[in-house]
Amino acid sequence: MTIIKNAIDSIQIGLEDHQANDNRRNISAVRNISAGILLLYKEKLCQLSPEDNKELLIKQNIRPVSTEDGTIKFEGKGHKTVDVQNIKERFKSLKVEVDWSRFDEINRLRNDLEHYYTSKSPDTVREIIAKSFLLIRDFLSDQLKLDPQEVLGPDAWSVLLSVSEIYAAEEKSCRMSLDKVDWVYPTVVDSIKYLRCTNCHSSLIEAPDSDEHYSCIGLRCRSCKQEFDFDDVIEQCIDDSLGGEAIQSVMDGGDSPYDTCLSCDKETFIYSEGKCVACEYEMEHTSCEICGEGLRLDDQWNGGKCGYCQHRWEKVMAE
Repeated sequence: MTIIKNAIDSIQIGLEDHQANDNRRNISAVRNISAGILLLYKEKLCQLSPEDNKELLIKQNIRPVSTEDGTIKFEGKGHKTVDVQNIKERFKSLKVEVDWSRFDEINRLRNDLEHYYTSKSPDTVREIIAKSFLLIRDFLSDQLKLDPQEVLGPDAWSVLLSVSEIYAAEEKSCRMSLDKVDWVYPTVVDSIKYLRCTNCHSSLIEAPDSDEHYSCIGLRCRSCKQEFDFDDVIEQCIDDSLGGEAIQSVMDGGDSPYDTCLSCDKETFIYSEGKCVACEYEMEHTSCEICGEGLRLDDQWNGGKCGYCQHRWEKVMAE
């Protein structure tokens, strides 16, 4: 059985799981669809492999070997095949385009569904299917040069198209509701796309009353009807929005773009905004009174001095 056949079978089975209307099969649905997408990517690597070794590029370990005539060729070592990171790296070097941000979002939703939400998150499953549809359609047509509708079959194509269109319409309605709110800060506006229900994790969230102050705006999940305030989820939204940037910045020797507020204790103090976006606390001291360097929250206890100048001042006082 070929890789492309396995890929299509996985996607079709996942859609059948979804159509069964049995919440116990939610995990099976997303696992099969996710597996199908990865198999499509492996099929592309097989197509790009040498004619005499069509599975070379899906091998995780590839090594050069010397042939009897002294030429060098590559061969796969072991039985392990490429993982997601391997595929990303090989696609990048081979100039194969994939919307990895969408793929990573689907993967994160799948992990959340498996570990935290499961049966009470039918709309999360619909979201995964809707977002997977675009990846599947585009990769089949653009990279594998196949007709998505013909390859997937009329039943699977109909389900994918229907779920995608319905979810997109509901998402648009929720977005129009949220767009009416004055979120005040650009950082908060950027974080709204990570807004999710505290009960079922659905992204279909609306703001019934857009006139309230953004920090205490009342929200409602269109999926499970759960009501909650933005203040309940602002930390998670900020973390989802800036967490990756924070990790990368620290790894590069820099500072996190956000911090734990000294006033409300939420991790919502945004340095680019100059204040906490949850309680609007502002730092009393923003620059060092001695050297002029910008200060962070940890420096607020130094009476207007940066850590280095505070250390020097303490040393002078001790002498």
